[in-house]
Amino acid sequence: MLARERPDVTVRVVLDKGHNAAITQMLDALNPEIARSVIDAGQDGPSIVLAIKQATDAGEIVALLVDRARPGDAAVTASFLGEDAPFPTAPWVIATMLRVPVVLAFGLYRGGREYELAFEVFSEELVAERHNRQQILHGLAQRYAERLQEYVRRAPYNWFNFYDFWQAHGTNPSTAPGAGAAAAGDRPAAGGGR
Repeated sequence: MLARERPDVTVRVVLDKGHNAAITQMLDALNPEIARSVIDAGQDGPSIVLAIKQATDAGEIVALLVDRARPGDAAVTASFLGEDAPFPTAPWVIATMLRVPVVLAFGLYRGGREYELAFEVFSEELVAERHNRQQILHGLAQRYAERLQEYVRRAPYNWFNFYDFWQAHGTNPSTAPGAGAAAAGDRPAAGGGR
């Protein structure tokens, strides 16, 4: 939709083309220009960061998922729906290295062809010095988890994973105190959001 309404704005999506072949094919079918502009997260870390830097230096918007850590990714735990859950640190490390603004985007499916889109300025510029980087990264992940939690509670069936999000920590979120509306059967189904 943004591409149609604001053709002057370039959006670059970061995703692993090899891991997300179906999404890559869907993007190609919907908008081949966006598909060609994907920054492949399957590259080595420095190549990804360089591609993101080139995009942001050119005034482009870079979009990436930050709600799930892949196996082997650096992660920190943050409280989410009453339990500790892993969140990746790479997006926050990149944002602090490049000192770029971070805007959170949430899309809630409302039925039929309707989506509610929400954009929130998370930070104008993230800064983390080497001596306090881990503490800052944990704080950023926790702030993000709190924002995600709010949207998951608003529309619990819009956020889903194809694996047990909490299992890596040996927890059972359905019995967690304070898990609230998304607990015990109301928790979002076990992969991405809409």
